Amino acid sequence: MEKAVILALLERYWRAETTVEEEKTLAAWFSEQAPGSLDPDLEPYHALFAYFDEETQVTPGPGFEARILERVGISEPRPVRQFQWGLVSAAAAVLVLAIGLFLLTPSEPPAGPVSAARIPGTRSPATGTPATPTTATRITDTYDNPDQALAAVRHALLIASNHLNEGRKQITNK
Repeated sequence: MEKAVILALLERYWRAETTVEEEKTLAAWFSEQAPGSLDPDLEPYHALFAYFDEETQVTPGPGFEARILERVGISEPRPVRQFQWGLVSAAAAVLVLAIGLFLLTPSEPPAGPVSAARIPGTRSPATGTPATPTTATRITDTYDNPDQALAAVRHALLIASNHLNEGRKQITNK
């Protein structure tokens, strides 16, 4: 090969633009050349590619794995576990089934009794007595008078607003 072609390949090599075949061509060309016969500009690259070739030949010696395991504190290597595709497929099937049941189940409000919160002026629809946290009720209208309902909503929103303001104060004071 011509010196200009080799220099062009080397420049592309240092910019990481060469293909694997071009790198093999460079390594083969430098390994074919005698160290003293090269142009002085290319001589350092001969030593570099010779080093790369030598390093690819390095392999661990006998007993290497046993020495490493001894240093780590393991007496014998553990067997490599094979990946359990059956377990993964079973887990995937359960997940698909759960999602399917969730998506296919109609969402209806609960038909059973619900514990009523203590809001001033509320009455249990079943008994007409004032609602307490222990009184079981169904979710229905609890107010006959719209003014009482509006007062209860305002009261609930005032409580929520006070809690939100307390949280905001804690955040801004830090």
